[in-house]
Amino acid sequence: MMINMNNSFMMMCMLLMFLGVLILIVAVGVAVYWVVASLTRNNRTKNYPIMILAERYAKGEITEEEFKQRKTIIEE
Repeated sequence: MMINMNNSFMMMCMLLMFLGVLILIVAVGVAVYWVVASLTRNNRTKNYPIMILAERYAKGEITEEEFKQRKTIIEE
């Protein structure tokens, strides 16, 4: 009978350790995702007007001179 209780205790300890490691992995993953998403969002927001301007230039809606002038204004 004593042997069965020790095995049950060991199994419970192993399960708790596994859950602890799993929670740690998930927490680190969420933190990494949050940092990467935050950095990417800031970069996209900053370059968004220039991306629109480049798209208009590529479509032929504005000339090269207009593109350069407006880009200079946006970057200031």
